[in-house]
Amino acid sequence: MGRIYLIRHGETVWNRQGRLQGQLDSPLTLTGVRQAEGHGRKLGALLGPTALPVIASPLGRTRQTAAIICDTAGLPYEAVQFDERLMEITLGEHDGYHGWMALDRDFPEHAVARQANPWHYQHPGGESTEMVRERLIPVLDELRGAETPHIVIAHGVVNKIMRGIYLGLSEEDCFALDRPQHGFHVLEDGIEEFVLSMPLESA
Repeated sequence: MGRIYLIRHGETVWNRQGRLQGQLDSPLTLTGVRQAEGHGRKLGALLGPTALPVIASPLGRTRQTAAIICDTAGLPYEAVQFDERLMEITLGEHDGYHGWMALDRDFPEHAVARQANPWHYQHPGGESTEMVRERLIPVLDELRGAETPHIVIAHGVVNKIMRGIYLGLSEEDCFALDRPQHGFHVLEDGIEEFVLSMPLESA
């Protein structure tokens, strides 16, 4: 079947503050908890009694989101598979930095290099977008070949890249994709559909 329910974790404290999380972590805000509950309710309504496999990034914010989704949708959290390949892109030494403006101000030479070749730029001790793409390709191949649909809970950049691979987008179009937390994408038959989990004004 190969259908994928692709979900980003709920809003975190650092999301709200504009900090660059990477593979560091911060907990969900109350809004983030409500977003995860909304995903769980929507999935419960879509799937009924069908318990689909869930795979998720092992970072704390995705674990928290997965736990809430499972509890709300009636899915067994103990069956969730945590896959390190779904971890968010890391900015290495710059994980946790107070936003892109601050980073570019403090490290202008890195800003120039990143803008010159954004897809392949690698932060000190971190990953490039291409490196993330390479670790996501086998994950997507496995999901496409699966006999049952899967729920995937990951991150903003990871989900954009996965959607870009799935849809065959250019690097530029992949970068331009959104990173919603008030709904999720369903990938099937080479196309995607956005499913709203909660009203945007409530997100």
